[in-house]
Order: sequence, then structure tokens, then C-alpha cells
Amino acid sequence: MGTPDNNEFNNNDFKYVIQDTNCVYFGRELTYAEMMDKDDIPFKFKAVISAHIARDTALDRKMTDHLLQISEKEFSYRIFEQLKLTVRVCYKESKKGIGGKIKEKWVHKAYPLKKFCSECPDQVRSGDMMIEDISVSKLALMVLSI
Repeated sequence: MGTPDNNEFNNNDFKYVIQDTNCVYFGRELTYAEMMDKDDIPFKFKAVISAHIARDTALDRKMTDHLLQISEKEFSYRIFEQLKLTVRVCYKESKKGIGGKIKEKWVHKAYPLKKFCSECPDQVRSGDMMIEDISVSKLALMVLSI
């Protein structure tokens, strides 16, 4: 039996679903099709994917790739706004420390969909910023009518 390459391990590390009391978090490598197959994705979110998201994009597409190219005119954009979708990102920031030394540190920040779409796609594409995960509000999901 051969060993899988590092990329397979790395990509699978970011194919997760985590829930807390307020949100459902999706790993950045998940495709919509993989979400439909997972048992720990809320049924209502699967219904949203099936009824609405699939109209705007292919199910074999990663959610992150969709968000990097989504348009405010798309119906899925309005659905994601209703679900209070948030994208968590990280990027390196250089600061001058004591004695003039330059220190780099990782900054983690969460953006609501509208702000993410207006400020971040170019930085993500250039590699200056990395998407960590995506979350939707459980309360917003609960009150959304399909």
C-alpha cells in the first residue's frame, strides 16, 4: 500500500464541519457535493444548497472558490447574506518592534460576506491572505424559509 502525498493530507485537514451553539463552520476545502454527502451538515443547509446554490454554481466546486467569484446579483449571494455568512481569513503583518526589529505576526480576522467580497478576493488570489473557514449562523438558518 502506497503512502498518500502531503497534498492529500493537507486538503483533507480542511474538509471539516464543526458546530457550536451559534454557527456551523465549514473547512475551506469542502465542495458543495461533499457537503451534501456529510452527515454532520444540517439538513436545512443541504436543502439550501440543493434548491438555491446549485442554480448559480456546480456542486463539485469548493465553497471558497464560489465566494471568491460570487456576484451581488446572484441569488446565492443574497441567500448567504441571509445566513449571515462569515469568512475567516489570516494574513501576515509586519510590525516594527523595540530596537527597530521587524517582526511578522499572523493576524486572524472574520469578514461578513459583503466586506469579504469587496476587500479580500484579490489578496486571497495573490497568496497574501488565506481563507481559514466559512461559517453560517444557526439562527439565521433556522428562520430561513426554503
